[in-house]
Amino acid sequence: MQIMALWLLIRPRTLPLTLGVVLAAHALAAAMGAFAWLPFALSLLTVLLLQILSNIANDYGDALRGTDANRSQNAPTRAVASGQLNAAVVRRWLVATTLAATASGVALLLVCLHGWRDWLVFLLLGALAIAAALAYTLGRRPYSYRALGEVAVFLSFGLLGVCGNVYLQTHTLPAAVLLPAAGSGLLAANVLHINNIRDLSSDWAAGKHTLANKLGFSGSLKMHRALLLAGLVCYALYAVFAWQSLLWLLALPMILHHARHVAAARSEAEAGAELGAAVMLHFAVNALFAIGVLLT
Repeated sequence: MQIMALWLLIRPRTLPLTLGVVLAAHALAAAMGAFAWLPFALSLLTVLLLQILSNIANDYGDALRGTDANRSQNAPTRAVASGQLNAAVVRRWLVATTLAATASGVALLLVCLHGWRDWLVFLLLGALAIAAALAYTLGRRPYSYRALGEVAVFLSFGLLGVCGNVYLQTHTLPAAVLLPAAGSGLLAANVLHINNIRDLSSDWAAGKHTLANKLGFSGSLKMHRALLLAGLVCYALYAVFAWQSLLWLLALPMILHHARHVAAARSEAEAGAELGAAVMLHFAVNALFAIGVLLT
């Protein structure tokens, strides 16, 4: 029972987001002639731990604020709110995961960095990443309750996740990398946005002000299309530098199927049912993009 509850707490269905980011970033680094397996492995471990930390904090924070009491029946079961894990146990897991993410991150920097300026920058970025994972729903002013969740996801799974990993392998950052970085961030923000569309009414009732409940159901569907299209345009533009990167177009049937289903949704639950598809879409586009880049 405890193992199943912990499995529920870390939300493994969201973890392909991390894998997609790391694959894309390190494929870009390899195409630039700089790749090593140890930084890749440590990077994957660190980013996975940061996402798990954010998932645990989200479960714990929403339960403390009573948000889960208003959660719709279509939402996944939460470990704390459902009583499968008590708050004290989850707090211990929060501390343990924070320490593990910190240790993994420091090990990654030890392997990759030499100059003190790089160390200062990446220590600051690492501290901000951990703070962002915790502050999503914890603290006096959690930013997910102030319609900033999509912005944070864009930065974490886009600019920081892709650009940061490319720099750690190559010690340089070409401007062109910003295109797939932005694409990854926008598709990841789309995942959170669909999650928030599903919880639109329940979040509003709980006083959780997301971008979705500020835009309303109709406006949120339009935002979904904007995030999806903008993300794909970013990947498409990178073909100017490496046309083989267009291999991600093999995911087009999945993309169109997902877009049609969300556009045709007549309820929050129908749109929210596409959450899993949005996660796999992000992974598929990044994985195919990575393969294409490696073929350059």
